[in-house]
Amino acid sequence: MSFISVTKENKVLYVTLTRPEAHNALNSEMIKDLTSIFSGIRKDKTVLAVVLAGDGPSFCAGGDLNWMRESLKLNLAQNIKDTQKLSNMYEAIFQCPVPVIVYAQGNVMGGGVGLVAVCDIVAAHPDTKFCLSEVRLGLVPSVIAPYLLRKVQESAARPLMLTAEVFKGDHAQKINLVHFIGDKEGSQVFIVNKLNLILNNGPEATRITKELIHKIKTSNWPAQRKVTVKTIAQRRVSKEGQEGMNAFFEKREPHWRTT
Repeated sequence: MSFISVTKENKVLYVTLTRPEAHNALNSEMIKDLTSIFSGIRKDKTVLAVVLAGDGPSFCAGGDLNWMRESLKLNLAQNIKDTQKLSNMYEAIFQCPVPVIVYAQGNVMGGGVGLVAVCDIVAAHPDTKFCLSEVRLGLVPSVIAPYLLRKVQESAARPLMLTAEVFKGDHAQKINLVHFIGDKEGSQVFIVNKLNLILNNGPEATRITKELIHKIKTSNWPAQRKVTVKTIAQRRVSKEGQEGMNAFFEKREPHWRTT
């Protein structure tokens, strides 16, 4: 992986984009590698959380210019195939079974906003410049739109998608794209605090809670009621659920906090 660094520490996977000279703009190789990394987490039960970041001045400035230039040579069928890979990357991060935390700084444009949108917990520097810049180029923020519109209310997203207006961290927090605003040190404290909370919880319960959120968002009302009743019943009889409840009543720590 030429442009992505992956390290694991204390059950947390740290995924860092490492093209600082290009403001971590996405190219085909990075898209492929990010898809592989996040898809693989589903099978790795030892990973309890992911921290996504970008090395250098910017988290991710959108699509790489050379990658975008190559798309001009592709016909419609080839472009569909190419953009499907981009969609698969976002879906792999969005469907990651454990919490994904991201820190955004610098220029976060187009596809970079998409990366922020698919993460569960977002910290950003107050001077971060966000922009859904596609319409400036005669393009459309289409692949990222489903994820953005799940996180940001339509009335807030519409002017940003239609005008390509640059907005900073305070506005990103106001529209719920970002959860915490602070400098690098303050954001690091925020991220560590969130990781500590996650690591204290039942690993299986955390994964199932994230899965449940997706099921509820994509189901009708009767299906939502059915899946929620079944899910809590299954957790009550599960080994982890039994351990957690017994530990609570016996005033002791559950095993996952002592191993």
